[in-house]
Amino acid sequence: MPSYVARVERTNGKSLNQVDVFIRVDESSSRHPSWGGEFSSRSADGFLPSERIELTLNNGQKGSASVSRTLFDSRSPEETLVEFTGSGPLA
Repeated sequence: MPSYVARVERTNGKSLNQVDVFIRVDESSSRHPSWGGEFSSRSADGFLPSERIELTLNNGQKGSASVSRTLFDSRSPEETLVEFTGSGPLA
């Protein structure tokens, strides 16, 4: 998965800057490629499944996404992995 630095804007106004984001694009669909990815966040940020986010990648691409799930690991309680699915084109 390609890695980017991104700004993650949240609907609750608590945006994150300079986040390392991994993006995967599935271009098997003839209409619009689907995309998604993941990033690590502080557990204190409290991302929730189904939360809407806006991503602005360091290459200028932007897209809307929805958090599909969060993965908390008790071995590193200060971090949570946030997985998301794009809800429109990544442009």
